[in-house]
Amino acid sequence: MLALSCMVAYAAPASDTFYLLEPNLKAGLQSIIEIELKVGGDLLVRENTPLELGADSSVQKIPAVEKLPMSVVANLRYEEQMLAWSAKDVSRSLRYYETAQATFKVGEENLKRTMPDSQRLVLTEIRDSLVTMNGLNTPLTRNQVDLLHVVGDTLVLDRLLPGQRLAEGENWNHDAETIGALLGMDRVADCEVSSVIAGEAQGQVRILLAGSVHGSIDGAATELDLRGEYLFDQAQKRISRFNLAIKEHRKTGPVTPGLDIVANLTLKVTPTQTLSHLSNKPIGLTKNLAVPINHELLYYSPQNGIRFRHDDHWYITAESRKQLALRRLQGSTLVAHCNITTLPARSTGRQTTLEQFEREIRQALGDRLDEVSAAKEWRTTTGHHCLGIFVNGKTKKVPLQWRFYLIATDDMPRVSLTVTIEQAQLDEFADADRRLVDSLQLTGKQVTETASKAIKRK
Repeated sequence: MLALSCMVAYAAPASDTFYLLEPNLKAGLQSIIEIELKVGGDLLVRENTPLELGADSSVQKIPAVEKLPMSVVANLRYEEQMLAWSAKDVSRSLRYYETAQATFKVGEENLKRTMPDSQRLVLTEIRDSLVTMNGLNTPLTRNQVDLLHVVGDTLVLDRLLPGQRLAEGENWNHDAETIGALLGMDRVADCEVSSVIAGEAQGQVRILLAGSVHGSIDGAATELDLRGEYLFDQAQKRISRFNLAIKEHRKTGPVTPGLDIVANLTLKVTPTQTLSHLSNKPIGLTKNLAVPINHELLYYSPQNGIRFRHDDHWYITAESRKQLALRRLQGSTLVAHCNITTLPARSTGRQTTLEQFEREIRQALGDRLDEVSAAKEWRTTTGHHCLGIFVNGKTKKVPLQWRFYLIATDDMPRVSLTVTIEQAQLDEFADADRRLVDSLQLTGKQVTETASKAIKRK
């Protein structure tokens, strides 16, 4: 595995031997991919970060940053069948993850994650320089996507190659789109990364990579220094080995903590003629490249008694026995907060009416309320009864809109869902809460809190 100090500028003179570094990853190509990722450093967490939109930053102290020692060890092994590959356009593959596990340590706490057997079949694509993956039959959770989506994705990897003949000692610069996709970045502001041919042995061209890149990941500004080494198999016409060392400093962001880490990745590609888990899968259904794969994610909590689907702009930022907090990030802009609270069940004939719900909201908001802009009730697509109240108002002179929902069915725990949006962000938000509400399923759990108390905390 590479250390950050192991690479120096390579200055060998160009030789008379040229290598055609042009990948050829045809549809139907089958491979076994093995990945090990090790991360060590500090997690940077801001204390007392305000959770409400519209907070007046001019009167708040800048929250202190707490450093927590952290480490990650992740191991992935998957079968991959290429469905389509392009150096510039949409690429897509079908994967079966035989192994997908990670151990996280933050401070004194340890957490292990692994993929359930039912979710190991995954469709992956790169489109517009963004890698997306999801279950072939059912959506993945964000935690599952985070486990699988590591740097060096094999749909992106061979885009590092220049597609031309070069001699030993010659180099080329990498474009921001490729490096951003390779590292899982959502924006690249500055990219100075290049590769150079360092030699050849036994049909494998040895290539060194180095440079730095600035941009953002999950809306948080980040700086990364890269040192890598990879092999191009001239017979297979693809990268067969990839080692990458990353030194990253990421600021705390609107939905994620900061990082001050060193990460080391090793990746091995082994061609194969037989894939034991993919041979009988309906891959013909996945070849329509004009239609993007499903970006929806699944949230399910037996503890809170709820299940719903959401797009990948919603991030879960806090989770407890009775409440779930989400934030919506579009680009690097935080556009909304959402709190979901599990409430006690009510029997037939005792459900809250729309008038009662509005009265509770007016009482809870008090002087912050300017007007009720909408009040209605309906049946969601999951068959639950839903009350919806939209309220315009202000907090510390910032115009806000609160959207209160109460989702219920007889003799099962109910759910209060509250969304807070700055009125200036309403067009950008574009009713992104409706998918949460309409897909939410009550799965059953008894709690002992009233709806009015939940509203008063908003």
